[in-house]
Amino acid sequence: MKETNAGHPDQPRDVNASGRNEAALRERREAANHLTRRKLLASIGAAGVGIASTGLFGSGTAFAKDKLKDPNCLAVTVADIRAMTDPDDHFLYYVIDRGKEGSFYYDPADATTTDNVGSVLVSSAGKRFKRIIGEAVDVKWFGAIGDGGSHPLSERFATLESAQAAYPHAKALTDEIDWCAIQAAIEYVKTGSAPTTRVYIPKGTYLVNQAIRPEVDNIVVSGTAGSVISLQFDYIALLVNKTTPPATKPEAVYNVTVKDLTFASPNGFGPNNAGIVAFNHCIDLLVDNIRVVGNSSLLTSRQRITNGIATSQGTSGVIRNCVVDGVSKPGYYIANGSRDIRVEGCEARNVSGHLGYQPGMGVSGCDRITFVNCISHNNQGAGLQITTDGFPSPGGTPATNVQVIGGQFYNNDGHGIWMGTNVAGQFPRDVQMIGVDTSGNKLHGVNISAGRRISIVDHTAKGNGSSGIFVDNGARLVSTIDVINPNVYNNATALTIGGVVIRGADRVTIQGGRVFDDQTTKTQDYGIEFFPDGQSLKPANIRILDVQVFGNVQDYALTTVQGANVEAASGYYRIRHEGNPEGNLSAPPGSEYTDASTGDKYIKGTGTGNTGWKQIAVVV
Repeated sequence: MKETNAGHPDQPRDVNASGRNEAALRERREAANHLTRRKLLASIGAAGVGIASTGLFGSGTAFAKDKLKDPNCLAVTVADIRAMTDPDDHFLYYVIDRGKEGSFYYDPADATTTDNVGSVLVSSAGKRFKRIIGEAVDVKWFGAIGDGGSHPLSERFATLESAQAAYPHAKALTDEIDWCAIQAAIEYVKTGSAPTTRVYIPKGTYLVNQAIRPEVDNIVVSGTAGSVISLQFDYIALLVNKTTPPATKPEAVYNVTVKDLTFASPNGFGPNNAGIVAFNHCIDLLVDNIRVVGNSSLLTSRQRITNGIATSQGTSGVIRNCVVDGVSKPGYYIANGSRDIRVEGCEARNVSGHLGYQPGMGVSGCDRITFVNCISHNNQGAGLQITTDGFPSPGGTPATNVQVIGGQFYNNDGHGIWMGTNVAGQFPRDVQMIGVDTSGNKLHGVNISAGRRISIVDHTAKGNGSSGIFVDNGARLVSTIDVINPNVYNNATALTIGGVVIRGADRVTIQGGRVFDDQTTKTQDYGIEFFPDGQSLKPANIRILDVQVFGNVQDYALTTVQGANVEAASGYYRIRHEGNPEGNLSAPPGSEYTDASTGDKYIKGTGTGNTGWKQIAVVV
C-alpha cells in the first residue's frame, strides 16, 4: 500500500536511514577544514554560483564534479536536508536530486521563513536552508514533473491542508502538481527575496488545470525548445489579470515577458470568450516566440469560443514571432482597451469555430495597433478583421489608428482583410495598409464596409474569389478612402465582379498602380467598377488618377451596371485608355482623358454622364 506523506512530498520515509545519512555527513564535516560561508561563496565566484543554481544551465553537473571534491561542499539529497538537526553554516550543501540540483546554505539566523519546496527548505528540526540562485528560478525546483501526464496533488498529499503547506495557492487535491510548481516559482519571485525575476520552464510537457498567473512587475517566464504547457481543462493557460478584492477592475502590471513556450490544447479544451494566453492591463508586455496550438474541430464540436493570444483593458507592448494554430475564435485578439501594441512576424492559421467566419487576427475597440510582416491564412473568416467593440454599450468603441505594414493574408474562406462594424452607426477610422498582399481568398482581397480615413498603399491582390479591393458604402459608414499604387489582377475567380469596386462611397481616390487581367480566360469583368448602394446613392467625390487599367473583360464600368446609372456625382478623373471617350465613359466635369492609340486628349466639359467630352488641341 502506498504511503501518502502528510507533509512535504520529499520528506524521508525511513527515519533510521535519514539518521545514518546525517551521521555520515557529520563525519565528513568534522574532517573538513572550516572556513566562513562568505569565503566559501567567494571561492565559487559569480560563474560558479550561476552554474550551481542550475537556472538556465540544466543540472549543474559540471559544478558538482568540481566542487564536491571540496570538503566544504557536501553532496546531499533533499531528504537529507529535511532530516538534519545539527547543520553547519560553514558548509555548502549540494542537492543531487534530479531536477532539483543546486547549492544550499544553512542560515542559522532565520527561524521563520516558510518552506516553499524550491528555494527554501526547512528541516524537521526547523533549520532553514536557502538555495543559491543564479540567472533564473527553475520550476522543477518546486516539484514540476513535466512528463506530459496528469499528477494531481492527491498523488503526494493526503489532505488539502498538507498540500497547501507546500503550495499555499493550491485550491483542491485535484490541482495538477505541474501547475502548483510553476505558480510556486512565480510566487517566490513575487516575494522580492529572489535575486532574479526570471522563471525558467525546462524542456518537458507540463499539465496545468488552472491559469499560470505571472502578475509580477518585470517578470520573465521563459522556456526552451520542447517546453510545452498542456491545457487539458477548460481554463486559460496563462493569464495576467491582477485584481485586489473587492475591486474587479484589473490593476496595471508592468514589463511582463513570456517567451519560448508552446501552449498546446490538442484535445479541444480551452476557455470560453478568452485567450489560451491572455493579458489584461499589462503595460509594456513582450510576448516572443510563443506557439498556441489548439484543435479547432474539437473546440467547435464542444462549442468552446477560444482565442489564441488575447489582450485588453490597457495592455500595451510587443507580440512577435508567434504562431497560433487551430483555435475557434480570432487567433490574435487585440481587444477593447488595448493600445500601442505591435504585432510583428506573427502567424495565424486554421482558425475555425461554431460561430462561423472567425478571422485569424482581430482588432476591436483599441487604439494605435500595428501589424508588421504578419501572415494569416487558411482561416474560416478573414485573415485580419478590424472592427468595433460593443463595449461600452450602446455606442461601442471603434478600432482607431491601425497600421498593417507588409505581410500576407491569403487563402482564407472569408476576405483577406475585412474592415467593418457590429455596432450601428460606428466605424473604424485612421487605418493604413502599406505593402500588404491579400491573395487567393474566397471572398474579397480587401473589403471595407465601415471606415473613415483609410489608406491602401502598394497593395497586391490577386486570385481572390471576388474583387481585389471592395469599398462598400451600403451602410453609409465609408468615406475618405485612398488606394495608391495598387497591383490588382486576375480576381473574381468565383463571382463576376471587377478588380476594384466602389459601391456608393464618398471621397475615394485611386491613384497609380495597375488593375488588369492577363489570363487566357479572363475573370475580372471590369477593371474599375462602380455600383450604387441599396438606395441608389451614387459614388461622390471620386478621383481616378493615372491608373493602368488593361486586359479585363471591360476596363471601366463607370456608367451603367446592371441597368443602373452609377456615374460619380462629383470628382475628377485623369485616364489614359484606347478609344474616344464620347458616349463611352462617364466622368465628372473637368476630367481629362488621353486616347492611348492616337494620343488625342479630351476634357470633360459638362455633366456627369458619358457625353460632353471635347477634344483639345495640343501644341507641340
